[in-house]
Amino acid sequence: MRLKDKVVIVTGAAQGIGKAYAVGVAREGAKVVVADVDDSGGAAVAEEITKAGGKAVFVHTDVSSKTDAEKMVKAAVDTFGRLDALVNNAAILDAEPVDQITEAAWDRQMAVNAKGTLFCSQAAVAVMKKQKYGKIVNISSIGAMAAQPGLCAYHSTKAVIFTITRSFALELIDSNIQVNAVVPGTTNTGMAERAMQDPAFKERVVGTIPIGRLGNPEELLGAVVYFASDDSSYCTGQTLIVDGGVLMAC
Repeated sequence: MRLKDKVVIVTGAAQGIGKAYAVGVAREGAKVVVADVDDSGGAAVAEEITKAGGKAVFVHTDVSSKTDAEKMVKAAVDTFGRLDALVNNAAILDAEPVDQITEAAWDRQMAVNAKGTLFCSQAAVAVMKKQKYGKIVNISSIGAMAAQPGLCAYHSTKAVIFTITRSFALELIDSNIQVNAVVPGTTNTGMAERAMQDPAFKERVVGTIPIGRLGNPEELLGAVVYFASDDSSYCTGQTLIVDGGVLMAC
């Protein structure tokens, strides 16, 4: 098991991709902090991990709040004694045409997706620096590299992830903290389903995927485990694209 006895926080872990990450790293031996604003969903994921023989705790966390981010990290250390890896997965999405993006929708997505990644990383680094060890895995999106209709605001937040990743990676090299990003393609989750309620829109998106289908959350797990484990100790400031071949064909 590549994460045996490692302590890993996964944000946005109550459902979808985040749940797959949390359950998956637990299978790799990690002690998991399930962080989310969804109390019932998050608690259920922690319970599922525990019933399967793993160790997990749920922590209510609004990642857009710096205070919540700090409390999340403190809970990890108080419960498990240290923090080895942070998976910044929490995100929200509002699909709107570019000429109809509202100020509220823009600010809401920036607060969770961009500020949340920054705040959670800062809180984690405060502990990781003392340990002289840590892994941060940021989840971006192929939309940060190639436009998709209706998702300008969401993808703008995901483009910010690249700058955060590289800046943290560069500045934390001397602390033995590696920071990398996973770039998923369109994945079969509740968030994607909401964005694709229009059949014509869904057809356009799926039509751009050479493999011919949306990805499944479990298919992203390998990239996350690689970056969260010691396998990636010589890799920092990098991105790994898992997109069914979309960017290859652009």
